[in-house]
Amino acid sequence: MIFSAVNMLAEIERIVSFGIRRPGYDEGLRTEQHLLDRFNELGLSDTRFESVPVNYWQSVKSRLSVGDAATDIPCFAVPYTGWTAGDGAQAGAVYVGVGGVEVFDEVDVSGKIVVADMQFGELNASHLKGGAHFIHDPGGTIPDGPLHCANWLIPNFRAYYESWKRSASGFIGLLGEMPVDGCELYVPYDGFLKKTPAAWVGREHVEAVRSAAVGGKPFHFTSTGEGRLVDSHNVVGVLPGRTDEFILLTCHHDAPFASAVEDASGLSVLLALAEVFAQSDEPLERGLVFLAASGHFHGGIGCREFVAKHRGGLLEKIVAAIGVEHIAEEAQGDANGGYVKTGQAETRALFMDKTPELLRVVEEEVQRVDLSRTLAVDAYLFGSEPPCDSAPFFTAGIPSVCHISGPLYLFDPHDTIDMVREEDLPKVADLFQGVIRRIDSIPAVDLAKGTTRQRTDPPPAPPPWFLPPETFLGE
Repeated sequence: MIFSAVNMLAEIERIVSFGIRRPGYDEGLRTEQHLLDRFNELGLSDTRFESVPVNYWQSVKSRLSVGDAATDIPCFAVPYTGWTAGDGAQAGAVYVGVGGVEVFDEVDVSGKIVVADMQFGELNASHLKGGAHFIHDPGGTIPDGPLHCANWLIPNFRAYYESWKRSASGFIGLLGEMPVDGCELYVPYDGFLKKTPAAWVGREHVEAVRSAAVGGKPFHFTSTGEGRLVDSHNVVGVLPGRTDEFILLTCHHDAPFASAVEDASGLSVLLALAEVFAQSDEPLERGLVFLAASGHFHGGIGCREFVAKHRGGLLEKIVAAIGVEHIAEEAQGDANGGYVKTGQAETRALFMDKTPELLRVVEEEVQRVDLSRTLAVDAYLFGSEPPCDSAPFFTAGIPSVCHISGPLYLFDPHDTIDMVREEDLPKVADLFQGVIRRIDSIPAVDLAKGTTRQRTDPPPAPPPWFLPPETFLGE
């Protein structure tokens, strides 16, 4: 079967139409039901919801006014932070630069509103290439150096925790390093509830807010909302094979906004593969488990819950896992406060362990479909687990591969349907169809050779991007 970009885009449009799919939101729950219905329509068996408890967190009002004239500044509540009283917090502001501990030691922020310049990490192709098992870049377009900022990583977010520790009444993070205007940035997405109210301010207002804080002007900050523990769901469907072994395919279904690339694009691949294998006249020896996971924007909890729930059972029968995230257009900031597409695919990583058989098959299939701007990157290049939603399958000792890219717009409302790399949708689906058919006949013991972690290993330490608050608060 030839995969249809038109049909895959239609799947993405339907998912995007549900709206903002944050963990536990009604829009997310409707998406779960849609995916369960699609699994049933495609002929999967043992279709089901598996509960994943999450902290439902929804901002209702965010307002910041500064100075004697009470000038309103647009702001966006930082995910999973606390709320002010209904009438807000009125206090003097303290500007702490990038928020080094030594600065906090020199000023009293108790009861004040802390203002800090936030810094972003860097996505560097040289680093990725240095940790690559293989590279497929026939046009030679992947640079030897920085790709762009990694605006989902904020190395000095510790300034927020210092503000919390020292009893500040609020925290304002200035997004001067963002490539576009606007304050809507859904970062961090660790799922940990935090005490101190906080908000982001876009780069176009950074100078005004910074100057007001330095000048000792009064601030009035309001951040109100609601939160409670609710059940979201992993959506599971199975296509049986001739044996009791399985290959798992996964993609998360939640998103920061009504996002298309993140990760409706991956879901379109998941659904296309479910359809092609369900209709195939060439059944596999192994069964397929399809997992549309919840809670990526809750510290990647969905796949962690699946691994914990099925350890000692289904998990032991899964001989390989495939994750799919973000089939994306590359974009950069334009001169008008927005994004402009470069015309190229966003450089993508295939996170993989040192598993020779799986590496061989994946490399040959990447070349067959000519999936450009692809680096097969060592799964542990960035620490205790790869930075992808399917990381728990790697750390559970299962031979795994995850397709992922990190374009600039993933965590803001600019992630719209036109940012999906349409021509690559069928290629990614075809890539993994080929991988599945080829590894179906490779013995599990051979697929597992070279895995860094073993199935009997205890869970790894949390990665640096999902550390709990007590790590920073010293509790």
